[in-house]
Amino acid sequence: MKKLLVLATSLFCFALQAYSQDADSLRTGLKEARQNRYPIRPAQIGFVPPLSTNGLDNALFSNRFSLNLLGGYAAALDGIEFSGLFSLEKDYVKGAQFSGILNGVRNEVDGAQFGGIVNAVGGPLYGVQFGGIVNVVGKSVKGAQFAGIANLSGAQLTGAQFGGIANITKGNVKGAQVAGIANVAESVEGLQIAGIANVAKRVKGTQIGLINVAENVDGAQIGLLNLSKNGYHRFEIWAGDALHANIGFKMGGNRKFYNIFALGAAWPENDNVRWNTLRWGYGYGIGTNQFIGKRNQISIEALSYQIQEEGNHWEDLNLLNQARVSFILPIHNRIAVTVTPTFNVQVTKFETGEGTGTEWVKWEVYDKTFSRRWSDEEVRVRMWPGLNVGIQF
Repeated sequence: MKKLLVLATSLFCFALQAYSQDADSLRTGLKEARQNRYPIRPAQIGFVPPLSTNGLDNALFSNRFSLNLLGGYAAALDGIEFSGLFSLEKDYVKGAQFSGILNGVRNEVDGAQFGGIVNAVGGPLYGVQFGGIVNVVGKSVKGAQFAGIANLSGAQLTGAQFGGIANITKGNVKGAQVAGIANVAESVEGLQIAGIANVAKRVKGTQIGLINVAENVDGAQIGLLNLSKNGYHRFEIWAGDALHANIGFKMGGNRKFYNIFALGAAWPENDNVRWNTLRWGYGYGIGTNQFIGKRNQISIEALSYQIQEEGNHWEDLNLLNQARVSFILPIHNRIAVTVTPTFNVQVTKFETGEGTGTEWVKWEVYDKTFSRRWSDEEVRVRMWPGLNVGIQF
């Protein structure tokens, strides 16, 4: 995790540096174009447009200082503005707006907006937005957006978005998106963190969320479900000592980090095979894969099965946990033999006629049953080394 944080921070800083020159050039051009565009008045005090010191001419002037009981409207702002409900600028803002409900600017903002509910900018933003509910920028953002619900950007984001529910950027993100529910971007160079889902076409950096979706990933996807059209996809069948027959699917943005979904089963020792005597389970795990030499590979994985046997209920604790080191030896095109030493940890509360837990193998390095002090419930923990052999496609 420490390495991932260092990587994410490095990518964030690199992205800001690499793209600052173009953004600064555009910002400088806009600043030069604003010079002497409107007459600037030192102060404006009003109730609601046009009941103000600028009267019916409020759309002709820019203000250094503007104070409005309910709302204000002006051609532009070259300073600071406070309004009880709303602040509206026909053209641009160079400075800061503070409003109880809405700040609205038709073109660019070079500075800051603090809106109790909404901040809306038609052009680019150079600076920061703090919105109680939503921030909207029609073009690019260089800086940061903070919103209670959502941040929306119509073009490239160079900086960071922090949304209570969602961040949506139509263009590229060069920096970070952090949201309680979802992040969406065209591409990401940096970091996406979401409570539920991260979505982008191209990722150069890290996605961290329950579900991560991307077409191409140069970095890592870390989550329960990682989907990548051009990522790491492997199908494997194998035989083992605890579960005799297994199938699994491995998927992720790339071989650096992937998810494992598995099913396994073991036949009873007698010939009377019935569904209630079949031991089987479904498993989930994570892994990483690296090349050793030109063709051979090694995968380090952790996998956990919830086991169903002899009619036990699914909510009963009956786990088979495995630490796996898999040696992958290609034999033809995308077909490879896998040899996988395992270390198994059985953790079970399943009650049998002979005690707690079923004995799956005849050897172990650890076997102990724990009893709770104030109940009759017992938990058995058994550990043993094992071996899986299979074919990977």
